[in-house]
Amino acid sequence: MKKTLLLILILCATQINSQDTFSIVAVDTITGEIGSAGASCIDESQIEGGALIISDVIPGRGAIHTQSYWNVNNQLNAHNRMVEGLSPQEIIDWLAANDAQGNPSVRQYGIVDFDPEGHARSAGFTGANCMNYKNHITGPNYAIQGNILLGQQILDSIEARFLNTQGSFAEKMMAALQGANVVGADTRCTGNGTSSLSAFIRIARPDDPEDDFYCDLNVPSVPDGMEPIDSL
Repeated sequence: MKKTLLLILILCATQINSQDTFSIVAVDTITGEIGSAGASCIDESQIEGGALIISDVIPGRGAIHTQSYWNVNNQLNAHNRMVEGLSPQEIIDWLAANDAQGNPSVRQYGIVDFDPEGHARSAGFTGANCMNYKNHITGPNYAIQGNILLGQQILDSIEARFLNTQGSFAEKMMAALQGANVVGADTRCTGNGTSSLSAFIRIARPDDPEDDFYCDLNVPSVPDGMEPIDSL
């Protein structure tokens, strides 16, 4: 079991009402890299690791974001279903049918992986009772999701930056997150003058050990008024 998830099990109750607000998971079919990035108006004083809690990356296989009323059992179940070989959509269907608290309507998921032939797959889910504004976008090799957002423009900007930025896969992922670097992207942070309070980016190469990725950066909290996405 990943030590990150084990730490979560030790430190957390079975549900965290604070929720990651905007995030992206993606894969690169050329390099085999898998990426996970996100930000939220939560900090380490509210939950150990801040926004990072929602990220689960399995090198060479895929990435899962479980957000909105985060539940440790749902995250572990999603991880196990990916290890078993289920596709992103099959994992989401399983989670919706087997929610740990019988309430999938408050959950949000973004999942990407490689199929057995190395082709990218993606799927997203936004429950009807997630906090507004809420939505998700999927493409051939990415899933972008958010809740408690300023509006659809936040998700659209993340997508545009990811698709149109030149450079390495890590640079594309970082640019995607910068697409949400506007005051109040997570509306809870409007009064703070920032998009969020915590942010992370993780990129795993195919042969990276679990929890030892070549790029694994986390900003769990920042001083008042500092932008965590810029700190990355």
